[in-house]
Amino acid sequence: MKQENRSFFIPGRIEFLGKHTDYCGGRSIVCAIDKGFTVFAQPMGGQNFSKICNSATKEVVSFEFDENLASREGHWGNYPLTVIKRVAKNFKSKPLDGVDMFFTSDLPQAAGVSSSSAFIVATFLAISKVNNLPEFYEFKQNIKDDSDLGNYLGCLENGYDYGDLKGNQGVGTFGGSQDQTAIICGKENTLSRFSFCPVRHEGDFALPEGFCFVIASSGVVAEKTGAAKEKYNRLSLMSQEIRKMFDEKLSLAEVIEKYGFEDVRAKLPTQDIVNRLTQFYIESYEIIPQVSEYLKNGEIDKIGELIDLSHQNADKLLGNQVPETNFLQSKARELGAVAASAFGAGFGGSVYALVKKSEAENFEKEWQANYLKEFPQHEEKSEFFITNAGESKF
Repeated sequence: MKQENRSFFIPGRIEFLGKHTDYCGGRSIVCAIDKGFTVFAQPMGGQNFSKICNSATKEVVSFEFDENLASREGHWGNYPLTVIKRVAKNFKSKPLDGVDMFFTSDLPQAAGVSSSSAFIVATFLAISKVNNLPEFYEFKQNIKDDSDLGNYLGCLENGYDYGDLKGNQGVGTFGGSQDQTAIICGKENTLSRFSFCPVRHEGDFALPEGFCFVIASSGVVAEKTGAAKEKYNRLSLMSQEIRKMFDEKLSLAEVIEKYGFEDVRAKLPTQDIVNRLTQFYIESYEIIPQVSEYLKNGEIDKIGELIDLSHQNADKLLGNQVPETNFLQSKARELGAVAASAFGAGFGGSVYALVKKSEAENFEKEWQANYLKEFPQHEEKSEFFITNAGESKF
């Protein structure tokens, strides 16, 4: 039975480890944060269109439930439009009621904290709550739990099929479902490990008591549009090239497990593709399992050098870092962070620093002052803030 009003909170996320691993079938360690989208939704009274209002700017977009809607790339309305198109395509067993949705957000935009994925999740949940989508035949057949939901929402964003739920254009990026899974499944004060293709929950680790995150949003825009989207997609396409050389029905992780890392690497034609394979293997098969053991045993002091290596591999092997994120990572460690790394798609975006709560405010101020001294051109667009591992409330 439909409930007339719905309000909920959808957070951003931190990719603690797992740089470009999810769409390869690899592992990630992630958490949601305590900043995100606060949403209020109500039905449109049987009308076949939805209205989405940015409460901060009062800007409104409206769309009918139509799987053939034209994209609006470059405008924030393209994210809810993408959701509405996919819902119209996938859920036809009952009539759909439009949603009247209002939202506010305290997430930095295009900063690597997954504001776009959080917005997509928020829009889908608004439509789901108004229409009670879990009671639709298509939902029951394909989405059994929150892990399935995170997996589906990743496919909604990248445009891929999910079970019987056929895909469409998505938002034009060839990513996986790491962000959506972190947002849907994240737990308060917890780092969670997942593997992907399909999503599998591999364990939880309590964030060490007395620690929190300081986030530095560099001010270098990491939007998945234009040239940045092409660079991001190139990393995904290289993993597909490797799969096609062996068995494109397998994920990259399954290719490695079937044929062996050394044999796969020996057959690759270019250094760029060798670098792509190497980064994935070290991140998913060496760094993440070892950091997991340290987190499980409470040995927080041992994780820093491994996470340094993860960041360095992103820079040297993926080539997706910029001078700003490299500076922020190294400076955070110099200032005493237990661990620090860039995260997200790369080519700009954010860096996290894991620090003691008692030192977080002073650390944040000093980190920011050092950054703006080095890169004064980013004073207006950069943002520094303290956050904790949080969870969705929906």
